[in-house]
Amino acid sequence: MATRKRTSTPPSQEATPSPTLAPPVAKDLAPEVLAALDISDISGNPPESLEGRDPEFLKKLYEGVVRARAFEDRMHSMYRAGDLLGSYYSGNWHEAISVGTMAAMTPEDYFAPLHRDVGAHLMRGMPPEQIMGSFMGKAIAPTGGRDGTLHYGRLDLNTYNPPSHIPANYPVATGMAFAAKYRGEDRVAVAICGDGSTSRADFHEAVNIAAVMQLPIVFQVQNNQVAMGTKLSMQTRSSSFAIKAVAYGIPGIKCDGTDVVAVYDSMKEAVDRARAGGGPTIVEAVTMRMHGHAEHDSADYVDPALKEEWGKRDPVELYEKRLIEAKVITEEEAAETREDARKWAIAARKIALSAPMPDPSNIEEGVYAD
Repeated sequence: MATRKRTSTPPSQEATPSPTLAPPVAKDLAPEVLAALDISDISGNPPESLEGRDPEFLKKLYEGVVRARAFEDRMHSMYRAGDLLGSYYSGNWHEAISVGTMAAMTPEDYFAPLHRDVGAHLMRGMPPEQIMGSFMGKAIAPTGGRDGTLHYGRLDLNTYNPPSHIPANYPVATGMAFAAKYRGEDRVAVAICGDGSTSRADFHEAVNIAAVMQLPIVFQVQNNQVAMGTKLSMQTRSSSFAIKAVAYGIPGIKCDGTDVVAVYDSMKEAVDRARAGGGPTIVEAVTMRMHGHAEHDSADYVDPALKEEWGKRDPVELYEKRLIEAKVITEEEAAETREDARKWAIAARKIALSAPMPDPSNIEEGVYAD
């Protein structure tokens, strides 16, 4: 059999380096696209003034980010000490996102989180020792010790167990939002994924059907610059993740994920719109993953200059400074809050360490719904 020879590419079709394409300006967009465009980018704005805001609410946010950081610090130590069965997935520099998000929700709202949202779990009422117990395979864990890592949730807290294959939580949360609308319940679903998850089919499928059906749901994308080992430039050519909302005919918001107030404001706007019947929103919260994908990952593939730059934007320190400057708290109160959180995390570790391992005789319990 004669083999075919590959012909050379005609000069007019030769591959050329793809130019860097700037996003089209509004005047270049078609009328129907322009009519659907509802994208706001507040990620580069200076922090909003705290004047006129409820001081007690601002303190609640502060306690939330401080406790989230104290918990993270304790878990890093526990991993290095060999207390955990496996690795740990750090939420450092995600504290403002998780706390600001949960502050915008009601206890009845459905929550489909990621593995870096420990601050949200804590704010919703999950005891810290239960989360620690999950990584230790202890009986006090939400799964009863059946999972020795990050797959913990509690249906009584309306919190779905995070899956490893993100964003598999997106279609589930879309189903939750459909159920709420079908039953006429005053509930909103919030689903969270990372930047890398937006490349998967279930991201598109969930957002598309939620938009078509105008379901009460908010899709949050935590843009922390890298998906496992894949940097943003290898993930998308889009100018942002929030602008992807244009293709679905829904609003999009891009906010500073290191500013807990900006995250709260953005999520509150989206949650309120969903609750009022306005359908879904994509909210992009921009931050940096300061550790590896998990603690066993050295993350030597991340540009050191990028980490150094983001290291100057510690969400806990930035918010603390704002509160002190606004005279919402004093330096002494800040120090006391941090110390209380440190002791609280240490006490939780003691409970988790002393908790029993699961009883093998009940391994088949909880497999099926009652």
